[in-house]
Amino acid sequence: MIVLYTREKRFAEAVAYARELAAKYPRNYLYRLEGADALVSQAALDRQSSQANGSNAAEAEAFATFESLLKDKSVRETAAREFDLIHFKYGEALMTAGQYDHAAKEFLASADSPGAQQGMVTMAHLYAARALDLAGKRNDALAQYRVVLARPNVYDAHDQAQSGLKEAFKKKLS
Repeated sequence: MIVLYTREKRFAEAVAYARELAAKYPRNYLYRLEGADALVSQAALDRQSSQANGSNAAEAEAFATFESLLKDKSVRETAAREFDLIHFKYGEALMTAGQYDHAAKEFLASADSPGAQQGMVTMAHLYAARALDLAGKRNDALAQYRVVLARPNVYDAHDQAQSGLKEAFKKKLS
């Protein structure tokens, strides 16, 4: 239901349901992860409609959720192999908020997570390259695009990396 609410842009309902399930099942990290994702989507919507206070509060709560997931002992015990996903989703949230340097660090943490899935590692390097481009760190971005090309190709990552080598990544306007 959380994912469906988010797709339908019913973010408040998605967050409320995620909070309810997270309270009921505190060892399941997915509810908090999906709730944070809904908060980021709400913040982006608020930002588009010039509701800065709402977007700041939603982003702050989302970022605090990601930080708590990465530090929570129960998550470490039950989802240690999922830290690649948590770092990646955090990086996406930071990209949405325009915090490109921090986003690149989270994507690289995703790639370096013990037991990270190989496809996720490739995509994490690609997204780190994009974040670095957006942060104005072209040389660092180029290095990450080259890492992508040295890894297994997933979801046309090699084509995207080749494009990144030719021209700096630019944020798409929505």
